[in-house]
Amino acid sequence: MANVWVGENYYIKSIHEKDTTPNHDNTEKNITSEGYLVTLQRLPEASYSIVTEVYLDTRTDSIALSLSDDALVAALLPKINTALATDDSSDKSEDHAPTALDDFTLKI
Repeated sequence: MANVWVGENYYIKSIHEKDTTPNHDNTEKNITSEGYLVTLQRLPEASYSIVTEVYLDTRTDSIALSLSDDALVAALLPKINTALATDDSSDKSEDHAPTALDDFTLKI
C-alpha cells in the first residue's frame, strides 16, 4: 500500500476512522463525531524503528466532519505535529501496545 502522505520528518502510512458519536437517550445531546487513528513512521527510521500512532477526534480536536481525503490530511497535519512534539517531551518509561483496529475502518 502506498503512503498516504510523505513529509520531511515522518510519513503517514494509514488513517483509520470510527464513529465516536456519543449515544445518549436524549438524541438532541448526540453530537456527530469521528475519530481518526493515524499510523505514521517517524524519520529517520534508524532512530524510530517502531511506528507511531496518533488518535484525533473531530469533537475534541476541532476537525470538520466529512472532509475529502486531501482536506482531511491537511487538517490533521498540524494536529499530528503538535501531538509528536508533546510525545517527544513525555515520559517514555511506559510501553505502548498497538491499537486494535476492530472498531475502525480504513479511511485512507
